[in-house]
Amino acid sequence: MEGLNVALKSACNQGIFNGIKIPNGGPAVSHLFYVDAALFTGEWSRPNITNLARILRCFHASSGLKVNFNKSKVFGIGSSSSETNRWENILGCEVGSFPFKYMGVPIGANINLKKLEAHH
Repeated sequence: MEGLNVALKSACNQGIFNGIKIPNGGPAVSHLFYVDAALFTGEWSRPNITNLARILRCFHASSGLKVNFNKSKVFGIGSSSSETNRWENILGCEVGSFPFKYMGVPIGANINLKKLEAHH
């Protein structure tokens, strides 16, 4: 996984893969790893998706480790289902739906927050 981390950082630095930019001058986030789980986040464009697929193929060729696309999903935020289906074909995995769980944490669910009132 360290090799894939280095490859993605290098791809980001060279403009080959563009992560999601955090507002207010925050960093760009392109990937998160935990044990054997990976989450890739990036700009929603054909070149970005194609380059991610290439990076994953090179990682497999160089390390012998392969992404299990049977367990992998692609999620589009604010995109049509037909557009998401195009990326599904490039990456070779299924389209996912919200909400989902990543490492036991619900992602994209409506979380009801209650406002706490201070009592004087």
